[in-house]
Amino acid sequence: MKIFLYLLVLVVSFGPSALLFILGVIFSPVWVYSLIESGFFTLIPLLLVIAGGFGFWGMLALNNLTLHPHRTDTSPKRLVIYLSLGILSSCVVTGFAVYLDWKLAIVMFLPIPVTGYLTFRNRTYFCNLA
Repeated sequence: MKIFLYLLVLVVSFGPSALLFILGVIFSPVWVYSLIESGFFTLIPLLLVIAGGFGFWGMLALNNLTLHPHRTDTSPKRLVIYLSLGILSSCVVTGFAVYLDWKLAIVMFLPIPVTGYLTFRNRTYFCNLA
């Protein structure tokens, strides 16, 4: 039951962000082409997609660490970097979404508290950073 509830929370909180990430991956060749042709206007969305990809990888590793504490696939330092990139990209997307619709901003903000909660649950794993 615990695994089902964790997966439900992850699907609800990270689902819309995952859909936006998939759209970003689909449009990334267009952004790379525009970056080569016209300048640095499309650099921010491309960097957000890259940081979001690292963030999703960190979220999956953190979820794996929560559900299976004996399996440590990612080192604590690397996991902190991945999660920081994901939180940074989520904050930037939330900032952009505030100008569009406040409901979209709330949905894009949801991964941040869930990541904080899962990080708090696994705080003993992160104590060995030094």
